[in-house]
Amino acid sequence: MTGVSTDWTRRAALSLGALVLGLSSGTAAAHPLAEAPPEPEQEREDDHWRPAELESWAIEPPPPLAADSEYPLAAAFDPACSCNYSVNGITSYQHVVVHTMQGSYSGTKSWFKNPDAQVSCHYIMRSVDGEVTQMVLDKDKAWHVGSSNGTSLGIEHEGYVDDPAKWYTWETYVSSARLTRWLTTRHDIPVDRDHIVGHVELPNQSHTDPGPGWNWDMYMGLVQDVVPQGQIHAAVVDRSKLCTITATANTYLQRTAESTDLLTAPELCPIAAGTKVTYLHASAPIGARRRLLMEAGQGPCAGVNGLDAEAFIDPNHFTALCAPAAMAAVGATVSLDGGPGLAVDANGFVTLPPVGAGSHALDVAGPGLYEPAAELVDLAVYPGVRVAIAVDPVAVDPPDPPDPTGGGETGGGGETGGAGETGAGEAGGEVGGEVGGEVGETGLPDPTEAPTSGGGSGEPTTDGEGPGEAEAGGDEGPPVLSGAALPDGYGQFDEDGCACRSSSGGREGWLAAALVLLGLGRRRRR
Repeated sequence: MTGVSTDWTRRAALSLGALVLGLSSGTAAAHPLAEAPPEPEQEREDDHWRPAELESWAIEPPPPLAADSEYPLAAAFDPACSCNYSVNGITSYQHVVVHTMQGSYSGTKSWFKNPDAQVSCHYIMRSVDGEVTQMVLDKDKAWHVGSSNGTSLGIEHEGYVDDPAKWYTWETYVSSARLTRWLTTRHDIPVDRDHIVGHVELPNQSHTDPGPGWNWDMYMGLVQDVVPQGQIHAAVVDRSKLCTITATANTYLQRTAESTDLLTAPELCPIAAGTKVTYLHASAPIGARRRLLMEAGQGPCAGVNGLDAEAFIDPNHFTALCAPAAMAAVGATVSLDGGPGLAVDANGFVTLPPVGAGSHALDVAGPGLYEPAAELVDLAVYPGVRVAIAVDPVAVDPPDPPDPTGGGETGGGGETGGAGETGAGEAGGEVGGEVGGEVGETGLPDPTEAPTSGGGSGEPTTDGEGPGEAEAGGDEGPPVLSGAALPDGYGQFDEDGCACRSSSGGREGWLAAALVLLGLGRRRRR
């Protein structure tokens, strides 16, 4: 009771004093129990301090709420205490901030849920496997970078600044790069070092994280290499133009883009100087490395932990990589799930329309240029997929080689000489064929072809009735024989010349006999 009476007396005295003050000033008195206006909110930053009991590696934070994270790859949305952030406090999205917890993943999660913390961050990440938990919605202002809280989205990474080799794992870099690219895409933040920054790089900060051990070149290469959600980026290359590079020193094909001294033996495939490697697609630089996509089952690392299909190289240990345009299957088109074909660009690249997660069919065509090809692609919820497809150029039949006999086929016109059968019987026809074939084998002009004169053309006859007729309206040309050519003076252009009559008497019979003898003589010489 004494305590209650004393408290009542104090409140009564305060109320009476306020009433007297109001009356003496001539103004309306305020209600004696009215609350004073709240103090302006302090812009807070994560000072990395937390109770020692929260830094036990055995601590189990309370289970997360059954709520979906905004980020599709987050393990959960486990909200920080509402007293540790400002609802709807983001005024614009200007930065993604890389933090180091200076502590453990579980301890940090518990601290952000503690009302005494007065700090928070949007996302936290585990080192060993890159697991992500969202703790503050993107629209809310987490307290992590003081005066820049209202314009920044923060990612806390497990570990310590002074031990980067242990805590900044490949899994951390890859997972963080995907999260950062998702945030920049969602909130239209430029993907560059002016907008993706460390805690230490913002104004009015007293921190050094993530420290000099954070590999910014590799990290930014990974961020820029991420394919956005729902997208398939295809590179179509001509198999006859695949790039082959040669190792100039003893080196490795490796599983990650990290320095080789951070990798274990199963993550490396050693290759000797002089070894050749053929690839389909090379990434832009990712730190000091380039990622190669290759045809599985081939090359010096076939069967070595998938390093025959995808691996990183140190480009300083190889001859120069090829320009994408030198390998591109220009003229090819790619269709997605039976849709319209989209043409590749000059580098052989094409971005296909966004689709949902699942298996998708890619069909490559290039009529007259490339053989058809097909590829099945499994698309995750996030990120998208980059795929390289090699196509075979259409085989072109080589031209027929030239005839070494120099026109023997034309000599076959000797058979036309068989028209002599109508003028001198079978013997004359045989001789006419012999003579015509002989002329053809020499490569000389075929005498069976009809000469032309003026505007008309005489057609060789096939019925043994005589010379062809000039076309109507043209000058009549000299008569044309349907048999083999004869030497001048044999009267082939006279009115009674050879092959101008169908009768077999007179000079025609004599001429036939001469031709038989001539043919027999040629046979003996052969």
